Amino acid sequence: MNTVAVIGRMLLALVFVLGVMWLLARWARKPLGGKADRVMAVLARQQLSRTSSVAVLRVMDRALVLGVTEQGVQLLTETELSAVEDALATEATTGRSRVRARAAITAGPDGDAPPEGQLRPVAGRAAALDGSVLSPKTWRQLVNAARELTVRR
Repeated sequence: MNTVAVIGRMLLALVFVLGVMWLLARWARKPLGGKADRVMAVLARQQLSRTSSVAVLRVMDRALVLGVTEQGVQLLTETELSAVEDALATEATTGRSRVRARAAITAGPDGDAPPEGQLRPVAGRAAALDGSVLSPKTWRQLVNAARELTVRR
């Protein structure tokens, strides 16, 4: 058997394996529940630490902001669904409007702005690595916190 035939068979096998992997990836992305117009759906989820997160849940025509920890689930606030969907749609299209999404989620049920101090605005554009272990900002905050704990007073 010549080498050209062997290389051709290897390339054909590689294309077949990659095709199967692509089909499996597309199949795995489909929602397990089936219909997208269910009564209840998770709109967004943000991990805060290893064991805690905040989730925005759509129930009928309301949006519930839930705190999820090892101890359980707690309702943080309830807001209008349209404001949250608008904020999430804007964030999805621009990829940089996290401040507006946070403002919509923490707004009261009547759409009023939250009281002063409840929502701290984020200066500038959020980087892709913000909040992760890979972010230089995270390491600076860690060093500053360690300095504060070890300073003599």
